[in-house]
Amino acid sequence: MTDAGARLESGHWRRPVLAGVVANLAAGTLFGWSLVAQPAAEAVGMSTGGAAAVFASAIVVLAAVLLVLGPVQWRVGPRRLLLGAAVIGGVGLLLAATAHHPLVLWIGVALLFGVANGLAYGVSLGLAARVPPPRRGAATGLVVSAYAAGPVLLGVVAPPALDADGWRMSLAVLAVIVAGLLAGAAWLVPAGSPEADRRGHHDPVPRRDVALLWVVFAGGTAPGLLLFAYAVPVAGDLQLSLRAAGLAVSALAAGNLIGRLVAGSPSDRIGRLPAVAVALSTGAVAIVALALPTSVPVVLAGYLGTGLAYGAVSTLVPAATADRVGAAAFPTAYGVVFTGWGCAGLLAPLAGGPLLGLTERQPALLILAGTPLIGAAAAVLLLVGRGSGQLQS
Repeated sequence: MTDAGARLESGHWRRPVLAGVVANLAAGTLFGWSLVAQPAAEAVGMSTGGAAAVFASAIVVLAAVLLVLGPVQWRVGPRRLLLGAAVIGGVGLLLAATAHHPLVLWIGVALLFGVANGLAYGVSLGLAARVPPPRRGAATGLVVSAYAAGPVLLGVVAPPALDADGWRMSLAVLAVIVAGLLAGAAWLVPAGSPEADRRGHHDPVPRRDVALLWVVFAGGTAPGLLLFAYAVPVAGDLQLSLRAAGLAVSALAAGNLIGRLVAGSPSDRIGRLPAVAVALSTGAVAIVALALPTSVPVVLAGYLGTGLAYGAVSTLVPAATADRVGAAAFPTAYGVVFTGWGCAGLLAPLAGGPLLGLTERQPALLILAGTPLIGAAAAVLLLVGRGSGQLQS
């Protein structure tokens, strides 16, 4: 093990992981955009579809930043990148708070806050990747859970603030909070990049493993992304009452957060790929529960299980990527793997529309939503056939 790895093993990894948690808590607030989307769109003369496109564009920018972050991160260092995210994200949200034209809203949220999201998310997972493999899953789980927790906390505090002060003041306050959290994360993380990262940056990346992990990420998250996009309509098709539909949405969100939080630590004990297999199996069982509903509790369990599987895959794939390529090459490799999630996020909702049309007449056809899990499972089997590939870095 390298000297840097030994220091992390002895406990010095806690501050970098805490930095990742704080940074992702700030960045995850992007997923609370829907809380202010409608009043902001009305104020600048933008349609509801345009407001949704702002969010979608921010996700595209996030993915693009991750793609190019690899060669930047090892040269600039995580501290400077998080400070840059603090400035860019804060300025972006403040700009959006003053918007009187749609273009300003696009620049503030989609472009600037999207860039800040990519920097914060990529750096955070890069910090978790530096944790030695025996604790890497738990560390990654904490970091990615914080990204999901951000919009949950925002959903609690934002409605009263919006009622009292309006969307502009609320967005301005959020800008200060986000900038402060990202600056705090930068203070927590060690300056520069570890020497081991600099030496290992040019090590060859196993492209076949990266391609297989891409399939796992895309296929493993597609059912969850589809259900997130159509949670209420699916609940209606399954004859749930309005109250039960609300519980289903809550179960899906809770499953996502719990799956992210609890999946990592067991994977440190049983292995990353076996843990992924358990997550995919959970997702498959959950889809069957939704496709063949017998009672409201079974449907709610299906929503919860789908969320659990989605959250678990979101934790396990980054950790598995770090295992395969090492911490130094992780930012570059994961930037590619992450596009699997991006493609699933774009295609799954598109496929969901026609699928919902079919399930109105035959609910059992909802089982087709689990088809991507087959490809993900096949990729896991191929990864197992290639050996553990775990790098002790």
